Amino acid sequence: MNKHIDDQWKLLQQLEPPKSQKDMLRTRVWKSIQAQPAQAHGRLFQWKSITAATILLMICGSFLGLILQESTQQRTTYEEPLDLEQFSWKLTDVYPKKSGEGGILLYRKDDPVEVGTVKEVTEEEKNEMVNRFPMYVEETIEKFPYPMTMYIEHVKMMEVALRYHFFIAYTDENWIHITFDYPKLEYAEIFNAMSTLELKGKKPYIHDEQLYVKHGYGDLIYPVGLEPVAISGEKEVYHWPNATTKVYSDYLGEIINGPGNWQQRSVDGLTRTFVHKTFKTELSITLDGEEITYEFVYHNQDD
Repeated sequence: MNKHIDDQWKLLQQLEPPKSQKDMLRTRVWKSIQAQPAQAHGRLFQWKSITAATILLMICGSFLGLILQESTQQRTTYEEPLDLEQFSWKLTDVYPKKSGEGGILLYRKDDPVEVGTVKEVTEEEKNEMVNRFPMYVEETIEKFPYPMTMYIEHVKMMEVALRYHFFIAYTDENWIHITFDYPKLEYAEIFNAMSTLELKGKKPYIHDEQLYVKHGYGDLIYPVGLEPVAISGEKEVYHWPNATTKVYSDYLGEIINGPGNWQQRSVDGLTRTFVHKTFKTELSITLDGEEITYEFVYHNQDD
């Protein structure tokens, strides 16, 4: 059995293809070897092209997203720069006029003298003004139509003693800067304007409660909404449209219990007399219908 297998193996070894078949086989093998790298390179190039296109689409999409984001964040609420139509208030005696420098100037009717300004400023400009000018008062006002920061600048000019600065957030980076000059405008007029301010496209806070503010550097609080009738150093008379006996009583309570240094001395009907704990100044406040009167008596002062 084993001998038979050996004989068959020897016969098989003797078989040899002719030379023409050997040459044909070599040619097929060589072509097959040459074709395999070319096919592999083609598949590699195809995958590289797909990957590059994907990366390019991702980059373009990122850039497009950044552009759209920047265009929407540059001015979140207002697409137009500050203009005359962008704001209003109930101080009808004061009107705006465009300035050649891009801002807005404020004038009183029938008076060519400027009483204030309105301008859009950057955060850097705001900080520069606050640090450069002699500001003696800084106060955050939250219950006005828009949260704002108020500064009072001491101005050494013949016609201007104090300059009020109000800053209101306008866009993500810019502020509305409003100034008023005292005594070109009385304190009550300044706060009347700011307490009734409305900005186009920005919903105001509606305050139903009576608000109070201080006039100048003093510590006596006044109701917001007063309209000056006659003002002098010893006597101030205002029209108070919202006055009622209840509102007036609440106001006197705010003076007594508030942060000021006024102590009640006497009561005579709708007249209350106070004395300042530090300066001994006497003050009488009287309500007559919608008219409120302040009378001051100053002691220990040089004539």
